[in-house]
Amino acid sequence: MPIEKLRPSFTFTEDRLKELQAVVPEAFADGKINWDVLREALGEYLEDPTQEHFGLTWPGKREARRLAAMPSKGTLVLQPGEGVNENNTRNIFIEGDNLEVLKLLLKSYAGRVKMIYIDPPYNTGKDFIYEDDFSEPLETYLKRTGQMDEAGRQMTTNSRASGRFHSKWLSMMYPRLLLARQLLREDGVILVSIDDNEVNNLRQILDEALGEENFVAAIVWKKKTGSGSQIQRIFSEHEYVLVYIKDSNAEDRWRINNEDDGNFTNPDNDPRGPWESCAITAPSKNRNPNQFYQIEVYFDQPNKVVSDKENLLNSFNYNGHTIVFRSVTGDAEYEAFYSEEMRYAKFIRRWAYVTKSMKKVFDDGKVYLNRGNLPRYKKFKSDYEGKALRSIYFSEFSTQQGTTELEGLFGKSLVEYPKPLRLLKTFLIPITEESDIVLDFFAGSCTTAHAVLQQNREDGGNRQFIMVQLPEPTPPDSAARQAGYTTIAEIGKERIRRVIRKLQEEKNGQLTLPEGEQAAAPEDLGFRVFKLDRSHFIEWQSDVQDVSQLGLRFVQAESPLVEGWKPEHLLTEILLLQGFPLDSQVIPLDSIQSNHVQRVHSDACEHDLFVCLDAAIHPDTIPHLHLRDQDVFICLDAALTDQLKVQLADTCNLKVI
Repeated sequence: MPIEKLRPSFTFTEDRLKELQAVVPEAFADGKINWDVLREALGEYLEDPTQEHFGLTWPGKREARRLAAMPSKGTLVLQPGEGVNENNTRNIFIEGDNLEVLKLLLKSYAGRVKMIYIDPPYNTGKDFIYEDDFSEPLETYLKRTGQMDEAGRQMTTNSRASGRFHSKWLSMMYPRLLLARQLLREDGVILVSIDDNEVNNLRQILDEALGEENFVAAIVWKKKTGSGSQIQRIFSEHEYVLVYIKDSNAEDRWRINNEDDGNFTNPDNDPRGPWESCAITAPSKNRNPNQFYQIEVYFDQPNKVVSDKENLLNSFNYNGHTIVFRSVTGDAEYEAFYSEEMRYAKFIRRWAYVTKSMKKVFDDGKVYLNRGNLPRYKKFKSDYEGKALRSIYFSEFSTQQGTTELEGLFGKSLVEYPKPLRLLKTFLIPITEESDIVLDFFAGSCTTAHAVLQQNREDGGNRQFIMVQLPEPTPPDSAARQAGYTTIAEIGKERIRRVIRKLQEEKNGQLTLPEGEQAAAPEDLGFRVFKLDRSHFIEWQSDVQDVSQLGLRFVQAESPLVEGWKPEHLLTEILLLQGFPLDSQVIPLDSIQSNHVQRVHSDACEHDLFVCLDAAIHPDTIPHLHLRDQDVFICLDAALTDQLKVQLADTCNLKVI
């Protein structure tokens, strides 16, 4: 196998070029794009620059789109000690500019996130808007946060007096939404909170980034328990959550406005699919007979009769499934038969009636979830929060609840108008399940992480959260600053710690399972913290004119890493470059004495990654690795002799730094 040099790409991502080449292979020659051939292939789909087109445009839109395609020059650095249970958790908190972070997550998390919820700045004229630098976004971020020698530049509010008030906000949101779409699964959902200031503009850029056909709903919720603030003699009491799915044609879509499948089971392996028992009701005098169908079902050879004429609110158990009889009135004679030999119970009635809609799916005392080409039987549980989302929530939750929840953790309110837990849980329940990934890249005080942890506790799930928050400074005279929290990111991290501590105390107070009873999967009460920083690789400068400087570049190319790099930090960057998620298992191979080798494993990847960053690879190390053809071995180029390079290249995929 050929030996590959491991380098970060500071140009258009190779993955996107591969996708384009798969669709239009004839437009590629020797790894380059032939624009004339590409234009011919696109034909009528090319935009005519001489014609006007429908859509939202603003000063800076082109640069914002280009910024989304520009790879990050940074990396993420693990911060040991800032998290909780760091060695046994999938949960992630990342401190940094979310645009750069989203780019870094693309290779490892593209197509894997089930739900994205964000609560971005609403552009009220008082919000801090992080104006991106289109030439050096990472360097600008490091300067603003004081991580460079140059004095940090503080963020300023986006004043309405600004000549580009809306344009600045749109240019901030647009590239982040373009990247968010790539992270979503095909059945993934994105929910964006907003108010009246930018709801119309947000809807248009979401239509462009996600596709107008993938719009689901604009949920309206009453954020105030009182009358709210007054605008032009109208009290403003509501906010919106715009809901989009990545692909409206995805087979396994989420369950918004969908049927509740919870009661439909198939204990007898009925070939017609999942079913539930049907309560058959006799007609009363006030019922309109035109609204009902009469049903008569008989057994040929019943084995047993169950009859209770005095109390017809009766039930019996058949093969572990309880069939309930209720609301039987009038002169209707009633008998229910079941057979041990038959697969399902049947009813026999003189006057058995069901509604017209139920008639479509009713048969043999069962209601089937699927009935051939007929519509799926819809049964909504309005009293069960989360099973079917509504477009309007009037009094279910408010920002005051969010404030109370924060006060319960910190003793005081540290941020203004935090989102309530119940709002986030209302989305989590129908959209996510099992071990889905939930992302919030405007994490704020981390209500989303709190909701994920609490919902996992309530339903036994193992959802994973990824929170991203800019170290936005708290106001100097705020309660947060007085409590010692200098940034919003610090509040978010501390909230997660306190929630985990509270859940752990509740868990410790619970009784242990009886001996022999099956234990549930371990609850993930932890998180790791990463911070955005510069890449460990020196960026190649191709525009050097001085010959002596050019020679210096070649010398540096022999050692492409920055001075003072640390193996534990470089390992994280290697994982991201190789498409391994941040929660991958990193297993030291302690049985190998000659070198320090780590094996990286993730269920999201088909192969394992072996990393050794020692200055020299000992020949005795190679036989003990037990490498497979698909595995990848990464080490320093200078650490291998030519003979070892050949040996490793014949065994696995060898990549050198």
